[in-house]
Amino acid sequence: MSKHRVPNDKWIEFISEIATQLTELNFHEDTFETIQDGLSDGTCIVFKEEAQDFYNERYDEVETLLENTLDITNDKPEYYES
Repeated sequence: MSKHRVPNDKWIEFISEIATQLTELNFHEDTFETIQDGLSDGTCIVFKEEAQDFYNERYDEVETLLENTLDITNDKPEYYES
Protein backbone atom coordinates (compact mmCIF):
# COMPACT_ATOMS: atom_id res chain seq x y z
CA MET A 1 0.00 0.00 0.00
CA SER A 2 1.38 3.41 -0.90
CA LYS A 3 1.76 6.16 1.64
CA HIS A 4 -0.56 9.14 1.73
CA ARG A 5 1.35 12.26 0.67
CA VAL A 6 0.99 15.82 1.89
CA PRO A 7 2.69 18.93 0.51
CA ASN A 8 6.13 19.47 2.03
CA ASP A 9 5.28 22.91 3.46
CA LYS A 10 2.22 21.51 5.28
CA TRP A 11 4.28 18.52 6.48
CA ILE A 12 6.93 20.78 8.03
CA GLU A 13 4.35 23.18 9.48
CA PHE A 14 2.39 20.36 11.17
CA ILE A 15 5.38 18.53 12.64
CA SER A 16 7.00 21.78 13.77
CA GLU A 17 3.82 22.92 15.51
CA ILE A 18 3.44 19.65 17.42
CA ALA A 19 7.13 19.61 18.38
CA THR A 20 6.97 23.25 19.51
CA GLN A 21 3.88 22.65 21.65
CA LEU A 22 5.49 19.63 23.31
CA THR A 23 8.64 21.66 23.95
CA GLU A 24 6.70 24.55 25.49
CA LEU A 25 4.76 22.14 27.70
CA ASN A 26 8.00 20.63 28.93
CA PHE A 27 10.09 23.78 29.44
CA HIS A 28 7.42 26.43 30.19
CA GLU A 29 9.12 29.83 30.64
CA ASP A 30 12.54 28.27 30.00
CA THR A 31 11.72 27.42 26.37
CA PHE A 32 12.90 30.57 24.58
CA GLU A 33 15.50 33.29 24.84
CA THR A 34 15.98 36.56 23.02
CA ILE A 35 19.30 37.02 21.25
CA GLN A 36 20.89 39.69 19.10
CA ASP A 37 20.16 38.94 15.47
CA GLY A 38 23.44 38.64 13.58
CA LEU A 39 21.80 39.57 10.27
CA SER A 40 20.21 42.84 11.37
CA ASP A 41 20.23 45.31 14.22
CA GLY A 42 17.28 43.62 15.87
CA THR A 43 16.74 40.70 18.16
CA CYS A 44 15.15 37.32 17.57
CA ILE A 45 13.56 34.68 19.75
CA VAL A 46 15.11 31.20 19.66
CA PHE A 47 14.88 28.00 21.64
CA LYS A 48 17.29 27.74 24.54
CA GLU A 49 19.92 25.07 23.89
CA GLU A 50 18.32 22.30 25.95
CA ALA A 51 14.88 23.14 24.56
CA GLN A 52 16.28 23.03 21.00
CA ASP A 53 17.64 19.53 21.59
CA PHE A 54 14.28 18.44 23.01
CA TYR A 55 12.44 20.01 20.03
CA ASN A 56 14.71 18.21 17.54
CA GLU A 57 14.02 14.87 19.22
CA ARG A 58 10.24 15.47 19.27
CA TYR A 59 10.30 16.56 15.61
CA ASP A 60 11.98 13.29 14.62
CA GLU A 61 9.56 11.26 16.76
CA VAL A 62 6.44 12.90 15.31
CA GLU A 63 7.76 12.49 11.78
CA THR A 64 8.50 8.81 12.39
CA LEU A 65 5.05 8.23 13.91
CA LEU A 66 3.33 9.78 10.90
CA GLU A 67 5.37 7.74 8.47
CA ASN A 68 5.30 4.39 10.26
CA THR A 69 1.94 4.40 12.06
CA LEU A 70 -0.33 6.35 9.73
CA ASP A 71 1.49 5.76 6.42
CA ILE A 72 1.71 9.49 5.76
CA THR A 73 4.73 11.15 4.19
CA ASN A 74 5.65 14.41 2.54
CA ASP A 75 6.08 15.30 -1.10
CA LYS A 76 9.79 15.91 -1.43
CA PRO A 77 10.65 19.36 -2.74
CA GLU A 78 11.78 19.51 -6.35
CA TYR A 79 15.38 20.20 -5.35
CA TYR A 80 15.54 16.70 -3.76
CA GLU A 81 15.02 15.05 -7.11
CA SER A 82 18.09 14.00 -9.11
